[in-house]
Amino acid sequence: MASTFSRYNFYLVIGTFTLLSVLGQVSTSIYTPFFHDLAHVYNSSVKLIEKSVAVFLMAFSVSQLLSGILCDYINKLHFLLCGILVFMGGTLLVALADSDSAFLLGRIVQGLGGGVGVSVSRGLSRQLFNERELSISLSITNMAFAIAPAIAPLLGTVIGEQLGIFAIFYFVLAVGVAALLLLLIASETISRHSLAVSPNVLGETFRLIKKSSAPIILMGVASGLLYGIVFCFITIAPSMIMEQHGLSKTLFSIYSLFATLAFVAGSILNIRLSKLSSLLKFKLSSVAILSLSVLISALTFLLNLNGLVMVLAYSYVTFFFIGIAMPCSVTIMLSFSVKSAGFLAALVGFFHLTGAATGAYLVAYLGSTLLMLPAHTFVLITTGLCLLSVTACLFLKQAKT
Repeated sequence: MASTFSRYNFYLVIGTFTLLSVLGQVSTSIYTPFFHDLAHVYNSSVKLIEKSVAVFLMAFSVSQLLSGILCDYINKLHFLLCGILVFMGGTLLVALADSDSAFLLGRIVQGLGGGVGVSVSRGLSRQLFNERELSISLSITNMAFAIAPAIAPLLGTVIGEQLGIFAIFYFVLAVGVAALLLLLIASETISRHSLAVSPNVLGETFRLIKKSSAPIILMGVASGLLYGIVFCFITIAPSMIMEQHGLSKTLFSIYSLFATLAFVAGSILNIRLSKLSSLLKFKLSSVAILSLSVLISALTFLLNLNGLVMVLAYSYVTFFFIGIAMPCSVTIMLSFSVKSAGFLAALVGFFHLTGAATGAYLVAYLGSTLLMLPAHTFVLITTGLCLLSVTACLFLKQAKT
């Protein structure tokens, strides 16, 4: 299908959807350097402030799942507008909170509004863009997902130290206002290129469940397992870099930033490889990660090599291929249906969040029970997750033939 967008409108819509999608990450990462300060302000414990991340993620996950399902039956553009307004309302509650309970309530409202932007913008993207445009859009969003949590804490530190802690939340509110303005500017283009509500959505959803549930589940599992590798690294990196090798927080931040850059580089290459099918790119990336994982596992467990340089190089190459694979997996998932794009977007979020939780849990559980070095734990879990992902891809091929 040929593009019907001008270059300006195409990137306007992508920029709007990207900002709406990363609001949740920005609102969470930006105040993490001030957990202790907030605990002091509210005369509370740091543990309670840390819970604000957990309650946000729970609200965000529920919102992402439900909004994806519901948006197929109502006007997606109006749903996005409601979502950003709820997010802004929650942000204002956080900024004006005079107690820790009010702060937590604001974070819950933020999560409920922020989850809408992820699922509904993905569903709209499926209806608006052809396959090549969709791949570009998802790759750009993928890069933003990687960059936002890396930059937000630094930005929050600068704002908080110069203007005070609560200036951070007013900055997030300003970002929300910018997202709202962009959405209003892009609304005419979005309305012109998409149906307000697709006809016979329920029938299409039941058709999907009946005829395509196996490949959808297999693709979701394969994608979620690769996403779990990302959170394996995020969870274990502090122990692996600072505890095992005794490096400083500054070096830890630098090495983590390199992982982000590798992820972004993979997403950029995915755009450049637009002539290749998304399924082929996903499978090749999964096989490349598995091959590298088997090699590193042999070096780690048989030859007892666990140097930081080797493990970090392995992590960066893995992140590079995941940067290629993730937007491809979302493209594949959304390609199963145009009418039920919101339902499929909700499933994407479900599989990714499940994979992330699985990766983080396995690192924490196996690291404590098997008493292995963090590098050994990371390599073992990464290899296992990727093996399962490639296995799911093999069955996916059989299901499609």
